[in-house]
Amino acid sequence: MEEGTKKEFKNIILVDDDSDDRDLFTEALSFVHPLAHVETRRDGEELMEYLATIPGMPDVIFLDLNMPRKNGKECLKELRANKQFESTAIVIYTTSLNPVDIEETFNQGASLFMRKPNSFDELKETLHKLLHYRLTMANERTRDKFVVNRIRSIV
Repeated sequence: MEEGTKKEFKNIILVDDDSDDRDLFTEALSFVHPLAHVETRRDGEELMEYLATIPGMPDVIFLDLNMPRKNGKECLKELRANKQFESTAIVIYTTSLNPVDIEETFNQGASLFMRKPNSFDELKETLHKLLHYRLTMANERTRDKFVVNRIRSIV
């Protein structure tokens, strides 16, 4: 991406087995990025089946770590092994702040690691910052900037 060029994140997929989390995410995103198109899937198997049927690539995929059938780490590994998805931002979206999860997903090529916020307002704020600032700086991917909202309100 050329300097000064800002990438738009309009085609978004959320993969999460918790229906309440999917609903909250979709609603929050409609506030912060009303032009975005959001697809949701319940697990990694559904994600991979869906991706095989669409003509284009999503701009960003949010992956929960703990899901049945195929978890977030398995999806991340499979996606990063496929050149089709090398320009797709992949955000780990989880309640975990386990250092092992953070290190493994960083090493596997995740773009960011986002702890699920505790409130709807915090989710809206975090998604806004992530989509409008953090993911646009993909070439600045470093360990110290990898975790989003490790401590409340730090993004």
